Amino acid sequence: MIVSGIGGEHEVDVYLAQIFVPSLRFTHYGRFNGVALAAGGQSHSVLIGRTFLHHFVMIYDGLRGQVTLAI
Repeated sequence: MIVSGIGGEHEVDVYLAQIFVPSLRFTHYGRFNGVALAAGGQSHSVLIGRTFLHHFVMIYDGLRGQVTLAI
């Protein structure tokens, strides 16, 4: 699939997958774009976007570098 981001348009693999977050008792399934985080030097395993986050209230504590999600 062709997507557009900060680096402009590029092609990504798309996966049918399911994410389950036990602490929130929440399951989300659908299409997920593959992103090359490791190849870009990122230490993160996943990139979570609006499709997932729109189900929650997200609080970002910049001073402590903590993120809290609540339903």
